[in-house]
Amino acid sequence: MVRQPPDSEPVTPKGRRTREALLDAGEQLADTAGLAGLSVAAVVERAGVAKGTFYVYFPDREIFIDALHQRFYARVTQAVAQAVDGLQPGRELLLTAIDAYLDVCLANRAVKALVFETRAQGNLTTTMEQRQEQFAVLAQPSVKAMGLTPPKVAARLIVAMTMEAALIELEAGARVPGARKTIRTLAQG
Repeated sequence: MVRQPPDSEPVTPKGRRTREALLDAGEQLADTAGLAGLSVAAVVERAGVAKGTFYVYFPDREIFIDALHQRFYARVTQAVAQAVDGLQPGRELLLTAIDAYLDVCLANRAVKALVFETRAQGNLTTTMEQRQEQFAVLAQPSVKAMGLTPPKVAARLIVAMTMEAALIELEAGARVPGARKTIRTLAQG
């Protein structure tokens, strides 16, 4: 079942700190116990708050997992934007964005693993699916500039290849130069 999370953010500094503490606890648990260990009880215990506090910020566990995913993709968006600043659509921009994405995945291994696990179980929320589709849309101008056609299909395939490279590096726990080199070689046609 695809769910849409609420759009509300805490308005007070204390509320924002509490929400962040819950998300931090979720990341820590994801690192040690994966999706199965990410229960509401475990999150509130790790965060040091009452169980009812969780529900002030997240209506349920699935929305909480989406919030972890959202925070991860905010990090991805920031890193990619910084990496490609000033680059024109094309091969260099695309490959720079891919490297930035893979680096963020490695730096946030627990949440990226959680994303893969959630995807494998078919529990993605609507916004999780939209964020993943957004990368293919963002890749299309570069793909088009590279002459790959049809651009929509080529962009989706490049995103899928990049996600697989992220999984390979996640399993290795480090950069896998061969995976990145293969992406570069395939993107050069």
